[in-house]
Amino acid sequence: MLNRDLLIIRYKKPFIDWVNEADPDSDGPLVTLDSANEDSPAYLIHDCASEHFEEWLELCYLPVFENLLHEWYVDPTLWPQDRSLKVFKNWCDFRLHSLVQDCVDGPLLDDEIE
Repeated sequence: MLNRDLLIIRYKKPFIDWVNEADPDSDGPLVTLDSANEDSPAYLIHDCASEHFEEWLELCYLPVFENLLHEWYVDPTLWPQDRSLKVFKNWCDFRLHSLVQDCVDGPLLDDEIE
C-alpha cells in the first residue's frame, strides 16, 4: 500500500458554469456536468489528510484549485478572481480514500520530471 491518501474531485454546477462562461471559443458545444465528471481528477495527498481533511484543505487547497483551473484554461486571466476556499468548496465535491494500493509491478514515474 502507498503511504498516501487519494483525493478525487467531482465538479459541481458552478464550476461547469464558469468553464462555459470563460470559454474564449464560445462557438463550440457546452460542457455538461456529466461529461466533465466522466474522468474525475485524482490527487495523491498526505497519508494523514483524510483524518484531518478540513485542516489539510485550508492549508493546501489553492494549488489544487489552480491546477484544476489550469486543466481547463491555461490563461490565468480567464480564471475567476475569487479563488477562495469557500468558492473551491462551492465548486467541487471531494471524495477521500485512505487505502491506496499500487497494483503495477514496475516503478512509479512522474512525467514532469526530466
